[in-house]
Amino acid sequence: MKTLLLVDNDELTRQKIRAIIKDSDVKIKEIIECNNGKTALEILKSRHIDAMLTDIIMPEMDGLTLVSEAQKLRHTPLIAVVSKSDSFEYAVEMLRNGVKEYILKPVDSEKVIAMLKKFEEILEYNKRIYIQNRKTAFQQLQYMLFYDNVTDVEIENICLFLQEFIPIEKFIVFCFGKKEEDIDLTVPNKYYFLQGQENLDIIISDIKYKEEVTKKLENHNIGISAAYYNLMDLKQAFCEAAEMRRTAFETCQEIVDAQTYISPEKEYEYGVKLMIQTSNLICSHELNDALEQLEVFVEGVKTRKYPLDEFQEQMKLIIQTTMKVYKKTLKNKEQEVLEMLNIFSYQNIDEYMEVVRQWIKGFDDLVSDTIDEYKTNAKMKKAIDYIKNNYSTNLNMAVVSNHISMNYSLFSFTFKQYTGTNFVDYLKNTRVGKAKELLTETDLKVNEVSKAVGYNHEKHFMKTFKSITGLTPSQYRNNLRS
Repeated sequence: MKTLLLVDNDELTRQKIRAIIKDSDVKIKEIIECNNGKTALEILKSRHIDAMLTDIIMPEMDGLTLVSEAQKLRHTPLIAVVSKSDSFEYAVEMLRNGVKEYILKPVDSEKVIAMLKKFEEILEYNKRIYIQNRKTAFQQLQYMLFYDNVTDVEIENICLFLQEFIPIEKFIVFCFGKKEEDIDLTVPNKYYFLQGQENLDIIISDIKYKEEVTKKLENHNIGISAAYYNLMDLKQAFCEAAEMRRTAFETCQEIVDAQTYISPEKEYEYGVKLMIQTSNLICSHELNDALEQLEVFVEGVKTRKYPLDEFQEQMKLIIQTTMKVYKKTLKNKEQEVLEMLNIFSYQNIDEYMEVVRQWIKGFDDLVSDTIDEYKTNAKMKKAIDYIKNNYSTNLNMAVVSNHISMNYSLFSFTFKQYTGTNFVDYLKNTRVGKAKELLTETDLKVNEVSKAVGYNHEKHFMKTFKSITGLTPSQYRNNLRS
């Protein structure tokens, strides 16, 4: 339990209840005291109180009136009466007004502790139900805001359900891009964060806290709706804020507020042809020209010459076409490229274009690297073919590297990267492999096999053969024939 309010004009009674709580295992973070019903009611109006223990007969406002007035508040605490009066009429009236317990003075410690533990159980249960209902309410809110075919009856029912969880009389809606994880954007009774769709997050805020929320979103380009009084207007407010957010994105303004925004009267031009040219230039690897074309279109979007929807749609086509044409080149960059499809994950069009520029410039290096890799692989295949056709000659790394026109040291490094082994071992394995075939399939003498696979000295051949197979050439042949 967080807060307990003790209301009794008898200070000794309040002190005794405090002492009982202190000596018990009931944990209460804060105990507030007052000596009359009027002060208690002001406290209930100004802050959240979990439970209240009140006397009946008190100056200024008695317990009966206090309990009755408490029922009219948005939040009513759990209430117990602690009184000298054993009047049946008092007890009935209190229970009718929601009082959970009636304890007679002088207070009995066991009864007070039992009552507080009962209250703790009720509070814990209510908390679980509240969390479940709040989750359901916000899921329904997302449904209402993000789907088109929501009926008026559904909207009315959802808004009635929401009133408990968004207790705001006059509200505005904020729309913005990616939420920064270290920002707390929900403060109960002030403003509430809602996870959006397509990188369009939402805050529903009491208008009194407009500046506070705006300050928290100072690193975002945001859209703000006009002010509304009825939760039934939430969807309209959201659509308004979303449109303001789009305007903030395309014009790079930090804040676009529907309260002051004046929409320009201007007909958009058709820019698809320009974007198709951009796509063709990228796919033709004319990247500088493509970037110039794209910059022209973006400037047109910022000055409201071309519509943002058209830019978004054409960027999707450009990215998807590029990925299709350069599928092999971009295979390890696919996720990185796909992220650029979500333009509203960026704060504004300038931030987005900085990423696109880097992508186009890096794309040139990526394609060039792929081309270089392809050429290198082709040279390695040529080297291996040469080894297979000339292993029987006086072959060495200098001869092969010269044959494919590659620097000796570079060839040594690249060959090992490509084959997984160095040149000398690769040549040995090739020659021994061929020797095993000749020993198996022919009657050539060992010295003849040695010469046939490129060894002029039989002893050198036999030593190499045994180091790889574990057998001499004669043993290898005899094992196969026995």
